[in-house]
Parts: sequence; structure tokens; C-alpha cells
Amino acid sequence: MESQSITFILKKLVGMTLMPVPLSLLLILLGLWWFSRAPVKSRLVFFSAFLLLAVSAFNPVADRLIAPHESYYPVFDIEQPVDAVVVLGSASQSAPPDSPAFMSLGSSAMYRLSEGLRILRANPDAILIVTGYAGFSAAQPHAEILQQAAIDRGVDPLRIFAFPTARDTENEASLTEPLLRDKRFALVTEAAHLKRATVFFEREGLNPLPAPAMFVGAHHSDWRLDSSGLYKTERAFYETMGRAWQWLKSFL
Repeated sequence: MESQSITFILKKLVGMTLMPVPLSLLLILLGLWWFSRAPVKSRLVFFSAFLLLAVSAFNPVADRLIAPHESYYPVFDIEQPVDAVVVLGSASQSAPPDSPAFMSLGSSAMYRLSEGLRILRANPDAILIVTGYAGFSAAQPHAEILQQAAIDRGVDPLRIFAFPTARDTENEASLTEPLLRDKRFALVTEAAHLKRATVFFEREGLNPLPAPAMFVGAHHSDWRLDSSGLYKTERAFYETMGRAWQWLKSFL
């Protein structure tokens, strides 16, 4: 169990480091280190850092990077009957005391839960499954926040099953497998994340019906450099690394 925790933390650290902003900062630090020792290398590294940051924030580039990850599945057709709706965990955020649970959900989590509830309303007999651990600093597991937010929106508590110890997508698939065996279920997460998530659930012998909840890419890009472009590039980087790690683990 301890070795699994160490692997999980290392995976998160590597994933965070290999993002455009941390990489740019590392390059800048390297440039400062070389500033007096190797001026030519220093200028080259500085240029590379600013180029990486600029290209990552440039929307036409960002949209092309994220597009392949979001193009696997269309919006879920609620005419498809399901026995369960699985809303995968995302991120929570701090909110004022006594705030409604929905205010503690990050933007991705809001999209995921909203799509999950849309599908759930079309299937009155289906159950809702929510996942997500507390993270390294949150006091309450993400799954419990999702659960309370669903209850606040009128879902019968008896229809909701929470998995507050699920730390990542692979873990979510293994923990929910006994409850989902032989069931038709909608798997709800961000469009960019959905292909990787579907693979994990299929490896558990399950047959998820993919339900993308959030598309961040644009079909017609503007020409700005901004934080939305940077976010799309980061999502593309993250999913590329996630798919590579998933592929590598299949051989281990």
C-alpha cells in the first residue's frame, strides 16, 4: 500500500512538472544558472522558455493540440437507457463556510455533475455513482461534495453511491467494478479525459457508454494568447502523458 502511495505521488509530481508553465520556469532557472557561465546557452534557454510559454498560450495551437483528445465521442444521447450514471472525480475548491456544496466544485466538476444529472433525469430508475478522494489538502472527499450537490438538486440520497477513497481513474474503475458489473452505465468526465477513462473501465471487463461533459477546444480559434489557450495546452499535455503511461502499464 505504501509503495502504491509513493508511485501515485511520483506520478502526480512528474505530471505537474512536465506542464508548459513549470517547464518554462525550469528553463528560466537554467538560463539564470548559465547567465555568466555560458551566455550563449543562457540566451538560447531563455528564448526557448518564452517561446514554449507563448506557443502554449496561443489559441490556434492549443485548439489543435486538444482536438484529437476531444474527438472520440459525441454528446451523450439520452434516448439510450442506462442502469447507472458514473460521474468521475475532478477537483474541489474552497468556499465560504456553510456554502452550498455546488460552490465547492471546480469548473470541470460542475460540468461533469450537470451532465450526469441530465442523464439521470432521463433514467428515473438509474443510480448515480460519484467518486473522488480528498486530495492532499481538502478536508472533505470530493465524492462526498458531489453527493451532497446532487442531493441539493433533488436526487434521492438512496440512489447515490459515493466512493470517497478513489484517487485516480484506474482506481475509480477498480472500486466501482463490483457495482457496475452487468450494468449499462454512462461514464461521465471531460471530453479530453474520456478515452483514457473508458480504457480503464473496459480493462475491468465493463462496457461503459461514454458521456463527454466538457469540451474546451474551439472549432474556430481566435488569435489571442491567453490563459484559456494555456489551459487547453496543459490538458493536451496531461492526457498525452496519461495515455502514454496507460499504454506502458499494459506491458508491466
